[in-house]
Amino acid sequence: MTFFETLRCGSDYMREWPKAAQLAPLFPEHRVIRATELAIRVMPPIAVFCFWLQYQSMGATSLPQAIASGLFLLSLPLQGLFWLGWRSQQPLPKPLLVWCDDLRSKMVAAGEQIAPLGASARYLNMAKLLRRVFTKIERGEWQRFD
Repeated sequence: MTFFETLRCGSDYMREWPKAAQLAPLFPEHRVIRATELAIRVMPPIAVFCFWLQYQSMGATSLPQAIASGLFLLSLPLQGLFWLGWRSQQPLPKPLLVWCDDLRSKMVAAGEQIAPLGASARYLNMAKLLRRVFTKIERGEWQRFD
């Protein structure tokens, strides 16, 4: 998988992951997604400001350092997207696979049509399942599926 494909997978994974507070203590994705979304919004202006400030205060002699610090700040959202893309393609460990199958069976018992994940399920498959669960259940009903 190339670098840009991994970034695209990270962006897709970020959109698929449900933004539910119940999942925050269980998975690092919630924190990484929030930090990446914030970095996507604020890092470009901060990078431009830092570049401008260094260039204005120290002149042309600091141009290499100003470029390096600007590029570093611009790379922060890419690091989050890359991690999310890498994580989305990782196979689920056995305990998570069992948990997802149990969650799926509870949804099927509640009347939903959900295909089984299979033994080669990845974190992206789990994100899609969780998104579907959180769109179908009411806010207070999560404890029933926990």
